[in-house]
This record gives sequence, structure tokens and C-alpha cells, in this order.
Amino acid sequence: MWQKKESKLELAASMVRQAMPEFSNKKNVIILCDSWYVKKNLVSIVDEYENLDLIGNARSDSVIYDLPPQRTGKRGRPALHGKKLSIQDDFTLSDEKIGDYYMAVRHVLTNIFGKRTVLAYVTSADKAAGSRRLFFSTVFPEQLQVFCAWQEKSPLNQTGSSRMQFIPLMLYAFRWPIEVSYYEQKTFWSLCSYMVRSRKGIEMLVNLINISYCAMKLLPYQDKAFYKYQTESVQEFRFALSEQIRQQVFYAIFVEKVETSIKSNALINALKRLVQKQGHHL
Repeated sequence: MWQKKESKLELAASMVRQAMPEFSNKKNVIILCDSWYVKKNLVSIVDEYENLDLIGNARSDSVIYDLPPQRTGKRGRPALHGKKLSIQDDFTLSDEKIGDYYMAVRHVLTNIFGKRTVLAYVTSADKAAGSRRLFFSTVFPEQLQVFCAWQEKSPLNQTGSSRMQFIPLMLYAFRWPIEVSYYEQKTFWSLCSYMVRSRKGIEMLVNLINISYCAMKLLPYQDKAFYKYQTESVQEFRFALSEQIRQQVFYAIFVEKVETSIKSNALINALKRLVQKQGHHL
């Protein structure tokens, strides 16, 4: 299992390195990822490119520290970091909800990012008793002021002094449209139950999964028989498609058995016409 995780992290880092030359002239390139990818051997890639940053969800029990205290001038080795912080006790949530959550932010140090200072965001749907989530960002609000200025939709266009500090976390919302495809692949199409371990095997399987998924998403727009499923739920479309596949498999196997055992031309021709008719309806 550990080897499998390492291979996926290495593959993710390799994909970023392959893509970055195409973004060399962009000011801000930001990786958005969930807690599975916020590991030291992946997030360190942001140190390789000046215009690359990362905003990621993190485990709520991740160890975080306050910034080191100011030097006192006394002899001795300076502290590498401040006190250990708790997301429950050391983050004061905003007075009002920003979007759907109360938010808090502060500069921190964490072993995941080494000596690099990052922003730690804490969110909660309920200010008094709700569970809290932790996010890290290597990009700071002042780097995004120009980007936020031309946004037409809230909350990104509401860049007052009280909200500006939360802009990096708001960018995390761009990740959800990407997640829809992965959610459908895993939940409805069962395309992600794989046990390959090698980097090449994972890469080939991911490509095959995405090709299969795209083919099924495009089918209602290419085949008139499935037009009505353009607006139906993915559950309805999956059921209809699986039913048609089962019928075709049944007819094909039945005809094969008839051809090898009964040798009845009349029956074979009748079955073939039925299969053709079903294919026409498909």
C-alpha cells in the first residue's frame, strides 16, 4: 500500500513538471489538492518554480507551529519555530460566514513545508460547535489582488480589507468542478477499483478510465437513442446503459450457443433479426 501511495505521488509530481513549461509566462500557477496529496515529497515541488504555489486541504491533526519569536540578543541557538498550535484553540473564526463557512487564518510553520512560512486556514460551518477543517496555502493574498479585481462573481469580487485575507482559500472552490468527474467515476461507473502498483500501470489505467468516462459522457450528445439522458441524472443513464449492455451480451451468447448446438437456420435468422432490431433501437 505504501509503495502504491508513493507511486501516485511521484506520478503527480511528474505530471506537474511536464505541465509547468507551458505556464512559464503565467504569474500565478496554483495546484489545488485534497489532503491525500499534501505530503512533503509532493508539496516540495512548489520550491522548484517561482510562479508555482499550492492550496490544499490537510489532515485536521497536522502539526503546526507559530512563527519563531523575535531574537532577544541573548546567547544561544535561536528557536526554529514558536509554540505548537491547535486549530480548536488558536484560531479565531470570523464574526460572519464567508460563503458557507466561518473562517480563520494565520501564518504558520509546519514540517510538511519545511522552513517555508505558509498560511493556515481553518473553517467551520458552525462557529460554536462545528467540526473544523484545515487548509494550507503557499500563495498569499497580496499576490492575488489583480486576479481578484476582475472577478465578476462573489465572493471573489468582494475584496474588502476584511475578506482579502481569505481569497486564497476561496480559490479552492475551483477544485470542485474537477471532483465531479472523479466522484461519478468511483460511485456510479466503478472505474476506479484498481490494484496496479507500478507508475506505468497507474498512468495507463488513469488514461483508460478518463477515456471511458469521456465516451460515456459524450454518448447522449452523439447517439439519438440517448438524447434524453443529456439532462437526466447519471444514475438513470448508467441504469439504461447497463440494461442495454446486458441485453446485447445475452443475445450474442444465445446466438453463439444456438449456432454450435442446434444448427437451425430459421431460429438463427430470427434471433439475428432480433439482435439487429435491438441494435437499431439503441
